[in-house]
Amino acid sequence: MSNTGRTISRSTTANSMGWSLIENGGLALVSFVSLIIYLRFLSIADFGIFSTALALIEWLGVLVTMLFHNALVQRWDATDLHFNTAFTATMALSLLVALGCWAMAPTFAAWIHQPSAARVLTWMSLIFPCSAVSATLVAQQRRQFAFRTLALRSLVGRVIGGGIGIAAAIMGAGLWSLVLQQILIAAIGSFVLWVSSDRTPRLQFRFGEFRQMIGFGMLSVSGLLLSSSIRRVFTILATSYLGVEAAGYLNLSFRVVDMLWVLAATAVAQVALPLLAGLQFDPVRLKRAYQASTQFSCLALYPCFVGLASVAPDIVDVLFGHRWQPSSPYVAVLGFLVLIQAPRLVFTPLLTALGKPRDSLVGMFAELIFMLGAVWLSGVPSLSWAVGIWVASEFVVVLVSGWMLRRATGYSFFKQFDGVLNPLLASLVMAAVVIATRVQLTANIGAVLRLAVLLPLGAIVFAGAIFLLDRQLVKDFLMFARSAYQGTPKKLELP
Repeated sequence: MSNTGRTISRSTTANSMGWSLIENGGLALVSFVSLIIYLRFLSIADFGIFSTALALIEWLGVLVTMLFHNALVQRWDATDLHFNTAFTATMALSLLVALGCWAMAPTFAAWIHQPSAARVLTWMSLIFPCSAVSATLVAQQRRQFAFRTLALRSLVGRVIGGGIGIAAAIMGAGLWSLVLQQILIAAIGSFVLWVSSDRTPRLQFRFGEFRQMIGFGMLSVSGLLLSSSIRRVFTILATSYLGVEAAGYLNLSFRVVDMLWVLAATAVAQVALPLLAGLQFDPVRLKRAYQASTQFSCLALYPCFVGLASVAPDIVDVLFGHRWQPSSPYVAVLGFLVLIQAPRLVFTPLLTALGKPRDSLVGMFAELIFMLGAVWLSGVPSLSWAVGIWVASEFVVVLVSGWMLRRATGYSFFKQFDGVLNPLLASLVMAAVVIATRVQLTANIGAVLRLAVLLPLGAIVFAGAIFLLDRQLVKDFLMFARSAYQGTPKKLELP
């Protein structure tokens, strides 16, 4: 096959990454502020019920919104018929999934021993058709690297929906304020994207185009479903074993880390797939792009999450209050866990870009099987056991996924993690200094003052350490970031 990949410039990639970071950073900030406010008005049990229902909704939402997404982005010859067929099929699927949730709501409520969960799940299923309306448009915009449009529609939906939900919580709506917020975010975001797009899909279905996409789409979405289901299944199982109050602490731990993880990981994945798909016919540049993406991701993510882990008790105390302090040890563990998660951020986009989404499923299957077996054998006697099982599962997926990537690309384990060592060492030095300093601070100093001392200290230590360890990596990263503001695209030259 001839090289028919799309032309991609360094400035286009950097600009897209910038807008994706703005989108996901804005969403994370709004979500984080909303969470802080909601937790002042909701009981721990209510938050546990909502989190469990949301886990199921988000998992099924991956099937609705992503079934054709990667197929449309990856295909170099996608036409209007492909987009129209995907739109029609997605709308039909969203209605079927919504009806399925309505039917299974009583069973779901009985399973988690909370009768009120049935109505919560029923109303939240309205999210599916609201999201399906714009699912095909999202793929079209990402294919064209139009991340600015996507960022604006997401932020508008989240700000308006979040504002109305918070107002409802203050007025005493309780659990239902969260339900209302989720529905409005999906509906408003889809509306904004639809009216701001030059071209919109229409109801038209062609079996030939459907057949071309569905095989790749099923494999790709299976990976996404597995990736998202592992966390959500784990959340639901933990709730059934530990109860909704313990589930509330566990979910808060995940959400604190996710606020940063969604910002960075989603931005990397969103830009990496169209970038690597555009280079799929050029193995040399593809490998360089993969290695640079991994290096830059670790350089940006390690200090953030290791820093969060090092000051977790103070973060939880300041943001959520003392009653949520039991979550802080688990926030710390999950923060340090990013040290093994960040290097594999680009694994799945790379395999998908190469037309091998099936290979990414193996590691996820291994993680799911290990997690289910560990839960069944242990019975999850405590929160510590739950978090320990989650950490062990992550180590399993790193080993298996690395082996599959080596089979698919020929990249050795050393090449897969090339460039990660120096950001890792700089982050560990930062953690040691921050934790040692925190221990020396007197108990009379409040959490806010401790953070005011420790956060700048950590940033300075990391910056100094990484500059001493790998000055060239820092220069390459800054050059890449500056290229986002260049008016004239330059040839893509990744280090």
